[in-house]
Parts: sequence; structure tokens; C-alpha cells
Amino acid sequence: MEAVTGAGVPGRRARIVVGVDGSKQSRIALRWACSDARAKGDVVVAVAVWHLYPLAPPDRVGASPWWFTTDPQEATAAYLGEVVDEVEADFPDVEIEQKVLSGHAAEELIHLSAAAEEVVLGATGSGGFAGMSLGSTSRAVLEHALSTVVLAR
Repeated sequence: MEAVTGAGVPGRRARIVVGVDGSKQSRIALRWACSDARAKGDVVVAVAVWHLYPLAPPDRVGASPWWFTTDPQEATAAYLGEVVDEVEADFPDVEIEQKVLSGHAAEELIHLSAAAEEVVLGATGSGGFAGMSLGSTSRAVLEHALSTVVLAR
């Protein structure tokens, strides 16, 4: 786990941590965080977390599924970069740092919340079920974060 420095340190700009999972809601969250950072002079830290889940053997799921041919760190960094580039075009005056971490998204975001002014998340993520107003990552971060949590819609 990596720390995000800046919260409570004199002379350092505060950090707004944003969970980015490639969903429409996380793009909304990143835009909200950039707007907030612009108003307050804060730095946005866009965070994408990848995690390998146990998978069926390759012979049972077909030839060369993407998860056997793609480096997850590299793939996650690529989509995070694309999302940040898209949003950064509308917020050229906002500093956006990018972090790609391996682990469980909720745990990593909760850890990063300790040194952040706030954590911004989409109300539901890429694994959301129809009718659910809050995704599992958002719910866990909301319950355990050590900073303010904003759920952007």
C-alpha cells in the first residue's frame, strides 16, 4: 500500500483521492473531484486498483483469454491514463496524479484516505447491480474511510 502525502502538512496542497474503475460513475467522480480541486487549489490523485481473481484453467474458458495475455498493471495504467487524459482536457489547471495499485479497491482507498482531504467515488462502480444505489467498494470506503467521502452522481 502506498501513502498519499499532503493532508495536514503545512505548505503542501491537500490531496483528493478518486477511485477510477473505468465506469461512467468513476468518470463523473473524477470530474467532480477536479472541479472541487480547482476551487480549493488541491491536487487530485486518480487511483485505479487491479486484483487477480482465481480463474478457471485456460482449457475450460477458451483459447488465450485476455487475462492470460495482458499484464494487469500495464492494462490498468493504460485505461487510467485514458480516463485522466479525457478529463484533464477540461481541467488543464488542475494537477492530477495517477496511481495504479494491486489489491482490493476498498482496502487501498481506505488506506489512502488516511492522508487525503477527501475520497471521491462514483455511487456505483463497474460491478454494480441494477437497483443498487451503492456499490460494494463505495459502501466499504464510506464505512471505514479516515477522511470525508463524497459519492458523486
